[in-house]
Amino acid sequence: MKKALALLLAMVLFLVSACGTKPQETATPEQTPSAEASKDWIVADIAGNVTAQTSVKETDDFHVAVNKDWLTSVDMSGGTVQVSSFTERAEEVKEEILALLRDSSQTSTEAKLTQQFYNTYLDMKTRNALGMEPVKPLIEDIENIKTLEDLTDYLVNNKDKMASAPMSITVMADLKDSRHNTVYIDAPEFALGDADEYTQLTAVGERKKAAESTLFQKLLQRAGYTQEEAQKIDELAFSLETSLASVCDGQTEQNEPGYNEKVYHPVSLQELEEESPAFPIAGLLKDYTEAGVDRFILCQPDWLSKVNELYTEENLEALKAYMLKGTLEPLGAFLDQECLSLYNEYTSAIAGTEVTETVEDMAYTYTNSLLDMAVGKMYAEAYVSPETKKNVEDMIADVVAVYRKRLENTEWLSEETRQKAIEKLDNLTVRVGYPEDWSLYDYSDISFVPKEEGGNLLTYLMSIRDHSAKHKVAQAASEVDSNLWLVSPQTVNAFYRMTDNSINVPAAILGGVFYDPEASEAEQMGSLGMIIGHEITHGFDSNGSQYDKDGNLSNWWTEEDRAAFNERT
Repeated sequence: MKKALALLLAMVLFLVSACGTKPQETATPEQTPSAEASKDWIVADIAGNVTAQTSVKETDDFHVAVNKDWLTSVDMSGGTVQVSSFTERAEEVKEEILALLRDSSQTSTEAKLTQQFYNTYLDMKTRNALGMEPVKPLIEDIENIKTLEDLTDYLVNNKDKMASAPMSITVMADLKDSRHNTVYIDAPEFALGDADEYTQLTAVGERKKAAESTLFQKLLQRAGYTQEEAQKIDELAFSLETSLASVCDGQTEQNEPGYNEKVYHPVSLQELEEESPAFPIAGLLKDYTEAGVDRFILCQPDWLSKVNELYTEENLEALKAYMLKGTLEPLGAFLDQECLSLYNEYTSAIAGTEVTETVEDMAYTYTNSLLDMAVGKMYAEAYVSPETKKNVEDMIADVVAVYRKRLENTEWLSEETRQKAIEKLDNLTVRVGYPEDWSLYDYSDISFVPKEEGGNLLTYLMSIRDHSAKHKVAQAASEVDSNLWLVSPQTVNAFYRMTDNSINVPAAILGGVFYDPEASEAEQMGSLGMIIGHEITHGFDSNGSQYDKDGNLSNWWTEEDRAAFNERT
């Protein structure tokens, strides 16, 4: 249920996923047939397919006719794999945020925290001197596991460790009771992304598998393992993942209408314990149950059965290999330059072209993602005015009014379904720019020990992880707070959230080509207005239409109207 449960947070070690309006992407020619494959249609979003000599009428290909100058002038050099209005705006936002991270006159709690992390990431002299030392105690903890009892103790007492059990825990609104948060238990994220790749490897999956193996084995060797040991550990970890993936739903199935209903299995802690006689699921959920949580959603029961089947002394080394991978791969980017070079090799292998991220690039990326709302508060205060926020809210109201008229005039809907659709539209929650209540994003419990006192990037990560874990448990034990944003203001995109029937337009998209306060109404509607309209329609598309005005997974259609809708979609 990864797609359905995405929290729209970019926390590197904890959870990441978000998608909204789809950018116009350019890609490498190997991915799609060239324009010569069809005389009638040009695959315009592949670099080189549109040239100065290309001539089309607006009525034949509006995209090419209008965007020809951009398509023929965009720079795809330097390892760039895609360019769009979104990536161009992201570069503008990056420069704005970097200016804040480099501004020593900033004195807020958020500024001190983010600048300390950013500057520590940039300090390659210290990182190179430390080498692999910061991660070695975490590796030794795993190596010291000799029995299944040791493994259980490691997993349920994971406060000072990094690797976690082969499962995911997500906290979000209950799909059928959107006023309350609940805890979703599911299979872990897989290294190849899609569970189907483990049973039917595609060309893309093959490339990713090779890159993953190379990265993991080289990191293991840097940590002191021989080449033979590293290869065996990699094979064991992949074998365990393959076993788990064999019973899990792939992306094709996850994209099917009705998938959210299929994986909605509410269970109590006692029921989970009965379903999990070997795997210590009760211990792994201890923080939640001690906070008063006793209702969970088990998304894929077959996964839990498989984990119990694999949780044996015979599979101990495979489980340890899995945890070594879960330790080294996320943390390698926070070690020395040699490790950073391995990540550039990995990214280049997957992209199919040479990609080089500088230390500065990575310092920005990780600061912006791991401390997202701290950066977001600084960004919103510096770059978005209350006037812009109000103007965009008015624009959304105008677009909603047009959509309302279209619903009123849709002939194929019955009056019963039409009124419920209009009611859903009228209950749309609108979030623009930045949160109204910043007290919901309190980072005061994070403390970074200076390097002079033994602090380093890994200890900083532990502090951030502990902060995130506490927030997650507190969120699970409380009702949904409609003031809580699940996407940071500096995100260059916009989103519709089904579980609270909301449109979310972050601060970062309120600039560049997307929004100009001095532009005409027509220009504003043609840029940001188009995105707003797109997001609103998600409330009524094949997925969003399964949720009611309050964000509950609920059928509000007549049988005839749903059949007519399905025929049209």
